[in-house]
Amino acid sequence: MFQKIKSVVLDMLFPAMCVGEHGFVAPEGRYICEQCSLYMGEAALMCPVCGQSSFTGKTHKNCSGRYVLDGLVNIWEYEGVVKKLLNAIKYNSVTHATQEVTHKAFGVMTEDTKRFELFLEFLLTRDPVISYVPMAKRHERKRGYNQARVFAEQLAGFVRTSNRFSKATSLLKKVKNTVSQTKLKKEERLLNVRDAFAPNDIVMPKHVVLVDDVWTTGATMKECCKTLKKAGVKEVWGFAIARTP
Repeated sequence: MFQKIKSVVLDMLFPAMCVGEHGFVAPEGRYICEQCSLYMGEAALMCPVCGQSSFTGKTHKNCSGRYVLDGLVNIWEYEGVVKKLLNAIKYNSVTHATQEVTHKAFGVMTEDTKRFELFLEFLLTRDPVISYVPMAKRHERKRGYNQARVFAEQLAGFVRTSNRFSKATSLLKKVKNTVSQTKLKKEERLLNVRDAFAPNDIVMPKHVVLVDDVWTTGATMKECCKTLKKAGVKEVWGFAIARTP
């Protein structure tokens, strides 16, 4: 509630400006003007296990395994106006911009249904639970929110579910203190998040969409997926707004 009130007040005092280099006042209080939208570079989809090209984002057959992601969708490259806006959401409490970003992400997917066909089919017909990568409680309290959760809530708002989880659901909790992944190498990232998550005390669903804002090496989302599948989840697709080039 506090975040909603804060967002309303900020919108009144400081009207949304495009985060691009022009600094235009975008129409309808948006953060990306039409001109800057043209420079939002879409990211090619890839297999989340080997990192090689996968047209639909589905995990390659020879990369499949018991505890790995079944597919991964990422929308844009983490650069330019996308990077600026995601950083504003993550570090400057511009959480209300997640609605605009998620709306644009759905626009990309629905305009390219061949590429996103398998994910959209999973999302719209398999009745998945929308969950997200958790933060340590102390970090979430300090920041005031978990940006992955906010994006998951927006994604859930676009999808009508008939399961018992009608909104973005916390399926995992962080149980191990980790250092920031930002400056770690790939191997260090994997070690840093190993056994860092545990399932919450609820009956696990069979199908899950796991949401995060940015995919870098995927170490955190992969570890979350492993924990979910060990807890009984059958199929997990990852959804990230952007990925590093």
